[in-house]
Amino acid sequence: MRFMTWFIRAAGLYNASAVIVFLTPGALEAFGVALPYSDFWVWLPALMGLFAGIVLLLSAMDLQRYGAFPFWNGVIRLTFVVVTFALGFGETAGTFVTLLAAGDVVLVVGQLVGLPLALGRTPWQLLTNQPATAARPVPA
Repeated sequence: MRFMTWFIRAAGLYNASAVIVFLTPGALEAFGVALPYSDFWVWLPALMGLFAGIVLLLSAMDLQRYGAFPFWNGVIRLTFVVVTFALGFGETAGTFVTLLAAGDVVLVVGQLVGLPLALGRTPWQLLTNQPATAARPVPA
């Protein structure tokens, strides 16, 4: 469990590092990403990444209670990885997107495989935020 706590913290910090790249002048261009016509399209993904990072860091404080959040984050990351490679986002958006997706592969495995094992919960229990031993209703 201790390893998973640190793993989820690292995932949160990974998000924070992406935020830094998005908001550091010249960093996106260094990774081959052309700046969009509006700063809105730089700030929006940066703030979304920051929110996810904060949620992961807070979830790591009590994974038994908040384990559904990092699990769902793993589902979102998996979607990003599949879409990035299936649609070739790296070719159109730049190397940075490919690097993000490659890093997300490791986090997806940890969040979708490691988290259920560490918490003793099934993926369904994490998706629906149910405890490990869901109480069954007593028949009348």
